[in-house]
Amino acid sequence: MNSKEIKKQIKFYLKWLALIAFIAFIIYLQIEFGSEVRLSFCIFAGGIGMFVFGMDLMSNTVQVIAGNGLKNIISNLTRNTFTAMLTGLFVSGLIQSSTAATVMVVGFVNAGLMTLEQAIGVILGANVGTTVTAQLIAFNLTDLAWPALAMGSAIIFFAKAKKNKAIGEAIIGFALLFLGIKFMNESMMKYTEHEAFKQLFIMFANNRLLGVLAGLIVTLFVHSSAATVGLTMSLASTNAFGSDPHVALMASVPIILGNNIGTCVTAILSSMGATRNAKRAAFAHLVFNTTSTLLVLPFLESFCRLIEFTSNESMRQIANAHSIFNVTAVLVFLPLVNLLKRIVLFIIPIQEDEVTAAKTLDKRLLQTPPIAIRQAEINLDIIVGMISKSFVNIEQLLAKENITPDDVIELNTKIDEAEKDRSSVTKDLNQFLIYLTQKELSEENRRDVNRYIYVGKDIEIIAGQQVKLVHLLEEHAESGNVISLETREELEICITNISEIYKELTQSIKLVPE
Repeated sequence: MNSKEIKKQIKFYLKWLALIAFIAFIIYLQIEFGSEVRLSFCIFAGGIGMFVFGMDLMSNTVQVIAGNGLKNIISNLTRNTFTAMLTGLFVSGLIQSSTAATVMVVGFVNAGLMTLEQAIGVILGANVGTTVTAQLIAFNLTDLAWPALAMGSAIIFFAKAKKNKAIGEAIIGFALLFLGIKFMNESMMKYTEHEAFKQLFIMFANNRLLGVLAGLIVTLFVHSSAATVGLTMSLASTNAFGSDPHVALMASVPIILGNNIGTCVTAILSSMGATRNAKRAAFAHLVFNTTSTLLVLPFLESFCRLIEFTSNESMRQIANAHSIFNVTAVLVFLPLVNLLKRIVLFIIPIQEDEVTAAKTLDKRLLQTPPIAIRQAEINLDIIVGMISKSFVNIEQLLAKENITPDDVIELNTKIDEAEKDRSSVTKDLNQFLIYLTQKELSEENRRDVNRYIYVGKDIEIIAGQQVKLVHLLEEHAESGNVISLETREELEICITNISEIYKELTQSIKLVPE
């Protein structure tokens, strides 16, 4: 059993274990506290699920709406650390997920699309971009949720174009986000007077490290930093941390800090099996968030006093704390990117035998279909170059005045080696394109993917014809027969016709062989 199968089985068993634990906890609540408490917990859990699903739906559909624009933004605006930071800020704010943006970055580094310095810049920006979600939640737009849900549903029902349907889905995601907050708040109100519940959150208020750990664990569990922030804001708004606003803020901020660390773990897990440089990008995120958290914890009291000047409302205070902390951390670390890089290189040093080749078709890139399609185009272009080189080799042989058996054997060896390389690249590309067809794609991107799949099949047929022709030449040479002028002319006509078809095929997808 290989490592991939082991990972799949571990994930499978963990999911079932989580489900069994959830059901067991519901049964325990029913037996110990009765149906009212059990129902309140189910509504609370359902609210979290609705919130996370709404965030995920918004993130995926925004990428569909952005289409190739996202590809152009990331490829053109990461030339230096500062522009990379702005790019990370914009992309994370757009797709409402710093975790998704960071996993994306790991894929880019692994595919050779970004240097480590650029990746660190994007990660810094992503930490600021993710604070947009908290600010949005703090506006408490619950009253708009139901109209938004109706509007989004109507757009999906009547729209025909994929992009218009995606707009409807994004609006529904927005509605579900606020409805999730609403259900969490309403269910939480019933617990605020429970003594055991009070004692639990008093512990968080009195122990900063425990709050950080809680934020880290919750983020790992729900796989969404925004969900942890939303949950913390919901708890604070229902006085779960007590009626004293300062104590509530002191309890909330460490959870937010722990959430920042927890969001790094997904990227680290995604870097397993990647290049060492991709692992460095993931660890840079962890080093940055852990260091900034450790620096602010001793001054938590002063930090919270400062935040209290920004607003009198608990949810807005938490959102502001999230934003101010992340913006300040980025401003401090931006001039220190080279130092951060050296720290990461110390943790994961460069080895003499380190493989520097990038894996251009990285499954992490599938999270951003426009980027994944660009990488597929690059690999298709590589295949085109291989076939073109084989045509040149065949034409050079046929252009010789005297073709010896050794010449034919040499050509056959070259073609066979090229065919093995092409077959390997084609196999990976086909699998990558099939994965892409299962993603939410814009109409333009879906057409591109389907076209590349069919073009790849046609190219494979042409490559097969090349191999057959050279094998026939080899059989002819091994039998001791001399290739006559007439046979040579027929072969040249044959290879020219195949070459012309090939050129027309590649030109139709804007991949012109050199």
